Amino acid sequence: MDAFAQGLKIAAKIRKDGRLADCVRERYQSWDSNMGQKIAAGGLDFKELETYALNHDEPSLTSGRQEMLEGIFNSYF
Repeated sequence: MDAFAQGLKIAAKIRKDGRLADCVRERYQSWDSNMGQKIAAGGLDFKELETYALNHDEPSLTSGRQEMLEGIFNSYF
């Protein structure tokens, strides 16, 4: 029971702090775009996705910053 209580306290700190939430929001911000919303809603067929992909440049690759996020996460313990 003590482990569950400790986990709940840590989860509350993580939510209150907001750093991880900001990183997740930034990482998946393209899903808030018009195209991202259509994909998430299942409103596009393969042909429409193909047309979109052919008419746009390759997406930029960015680091997932895993080590930084692990460090933030581990700082709560």
